[in-house]
Amino acid sequence: MAFEVIKSIVDAEKEAENIRSTALQNADSIRKDAVAKAGEIMGDTVKEARLAGQQAVEKAVADIQSQVADIISEAEKKCAELISTSELRKEEAVKAVIGKVVGADGDS
Repeated sequence: MAFEVIKSIVDAEKEAENIRSTALQNADSIRKDAVAKAGEIMGDTVKEARLAGQQAVEKAVADIQSQVADIISEAEKKCAELISTSELRKEEAVKAVIGKVVGADGDS
C-alpha cells in the first residue's frame, strides 16, 4: 500500500511537472504572439499617422493655394486700379503744367 501511495505521489509530481512545462510553453507562446501583435499594431499606427499627416499637408497646401490665388487676384485688381488712377492723374498733371506754362489764356 505504501508503494501505491508513493507511486501516486510520483505520478502526481510528473503530471504537475508536465502541466507546469505546458503552461510555461503556452505562456511563452502567448508572450511571443503579444509582442508580434503589438509590433503589427505599432506598424499600422505609424502608417496611419503618416498617411493622416500627408493628407493634412496636402489639404493645407490646397487651402493655401486657393488663398494665394485670391490674394493674387485682389492684388492684380488693385494694381489695375492704381495704374488707371495714375494715368488719369498724369493727364491732369500734364494739363496743369501746360496751363501754368502756357497760361490760362493760351499765351506763353
